Amino acid sequence: MLARQIQRNYFPVAEQQVIRVLFIGNSYTYFNDLPWLTQQLAASAKEPKKLETEMVVVGGATLQNHWKRGKALRLLKAKRWDYVVLQEQSTLPITNPQEMYKYATLFDAEIKRVNSQTVFYLTWAKQNQPETQQILTDAYMSIAQELKAKVAPVGTAWQKIQEANLKLNLYNSDRSHPSPIGSYVAACVFYTTFYENSPVGLSRRIYSSNTSTPQENNRIELESLSETDAQMIQQFAANATLCIGGRASSYRSNIWN
Repeated sequence: MLARQIQRNYFPVAEQQVIRVLFIGNSYTYFNDLPWLTQQLAASAKEPKKLETEMVVVGGATLQNHWKRGKALRLLKAKRWDYVVLQEQSTLPITNPQEMYKYATLFDAEIKRVNSQTVFYLTWAKQNQPETQQILTDAYMSIAQELKAKVAPVGTAWQKIQEANLKLNLYNSDRSHPSPIGSYVAACVFYTTFYENSPVGLSRRIYSSNTSTPQENNRIELESLSETDAQMIQQFAANATLCIGGRASSYRSNIWN
């Protein structure tokens, strides 16, 4: 079981009745409505601080695209946020980590100006390219260390679940986007990141909106996991987040050197 505290940040979340999170990303964020799915986990935990989320998402968008469009920056400055999640395009950390670094740094500076905290959404390798997971992990961990940001190690949790050969399909049929179970893994990781609590024992029913239209009001049930599968996923998510929480401040990679 994950300990109650992973790596306490110094932003005064405890003084508030709501944890508010802005997600900035693309289809890896809006597929299966990941922010809303994370809210449902928090609700099932009966957390005293309700989780509220919004997202600025464009299919295939990079952080550079979001920076130049301006919508994410306007929303960042318009409301109070406890955390701002940055998700880079799925392959850019592999093909051009320097560009990721540049725009992550620009966003992080604006996030700090509004007294919020950056969380990097460490994504997963494409199904036919598992060898690239370490490159993705290095890229996200290194920039998080550089900026003293938090990391939601979704890709790491996916990797451990696949290595355990649990017969759980985390991928959509395109071998890139998440299946409902893949998004559930991500939600468990984000819940643990935001609340610093274990997700073990939380809801195992996967509700979402229409995957083609982000923020759809019509909610549907995508899947209901068995109790055994849900507990295994929740434990892998907790362990991955605990491991990253202990390593982020001291992670070493030569990507930015």
